[in-house]
Amino acid sequence: MDTITKSFLRQKFSEYYARAEIPLPRGFAEREWAFVSVDSLPDFVMNRHMAFESDIEFRGYVIKNPPLHAYYSSAYYENPGAERMDDKGWKGADLIFDIDADHLPKGGLEGAKRQIIRLYDLLEEDFGVEDMTIVFSGGRGYHIHVHDEEFRQMGSGERREIVDYLMLEGVEFSETLPQTSQHLRVGRCMARIIERAIEKGKVMEVLGVRKSTAERLETVFPANREKIYGGDFRQLPKPVRGKLPALFRRCVEHLRIHVDPPVTADVKRLIRLPGSLHGKTSLRVTPLSRDEVEGFDPFEDAVAFGDEGVRVRVKTGVRFRLMGEEFRLSRGKHTLPEFAALYLICRNVALYGW
Repeated sequence: MDTITKSFLRQKFSEYYARAEIPLPRGFAEREWAFVSVDSLPDFVMNRHMAFESDIEFRGYVIKNPPLHAYYSSAYYENPGAERMDDKGWKGADLIFDIDADHLPKGGLEGAKRQIIRLYDLLEEDFGVEDMTIVFSGGRGYHIHVHDEEFRQMGSGERREIVDYLMLEGVEFSETLPQTSQHLRVGRCMARIIERAIEKGKVMEVLGVRKSTAERLETVFPANREKIYGGDFRQLPKPVRGKLPALFRRCVEHLRIHVDPPVTADVKRLIRLPGSLHGKTSLRVTPLSRDEVEGFDPFEDAVAFGDEGVRVRVKTGVRFRLMGEEFRLSRGKHTLPEFAALYLICRNVALYGW
């Protein structure tokens, strides 16, 4: 990135932080802060072990030193500005989950959204979480910040157990499933699939069994429904039991939530600040409620800049969508809306001016 492009990017990010109303996280004075400066480009140099005592102090810093990326610690510290981690005095940490579209088997960013919704609902229903926020990362994923105080003192091992529960690590099939919460989740999924197939008259298609077996299942299942939902499949017809291992694997893949294990297990994690900008996209790191996330379109709702024309030199042919507009650009000189120009500059696909 050349000097004039870096200067333009710095100016625009500074303008954003001057006008943006960024609610600081609860307990912000007990958090460690870290920033990657625009001036460090093309390198990724993090300035960390910082602390702020007031909203005014924070705003003054980010306007004067506009960050390409802004982070704060999931942990609360006695001395958050101490340079040695051992001197900070750990007091607890929020529980953080990260779902990255690039780590999913399929589905991309929409798949990540579906996963974060399922994760939110599961945390609420299975763990009794009452206070949490969904955050679009500004890049290729979503985060959940759990604020309930009862989770703050959890160590890395306990947090890893939650990850194992979500990812269904180590679960194996048997006709009588172990009475663990993980196995029972899968067993209930299997029972629901079988029951719905019976209700819709689709047993032969869904399970791949003969008509006589399907008819027998229609009698056996209701008589043993409670046992089957409890993970005991021994009363099912033998041809149906032969299909259960594949059905088990199908349910595991359906129920598995692909969180990033190191993020959740880390009790001193640096996480992106909601309301800040993501330096590789120029999109806003956007906090969302459960009701907002389903209709959220990051390529419209997280766009932080206007549509004033900006001259750029595009380095290579590129295609993308922003603000409902499809852009197909060849290498060379273009005048683009500011939001599109900054998006390409942050992706290192364009330079400012010509």
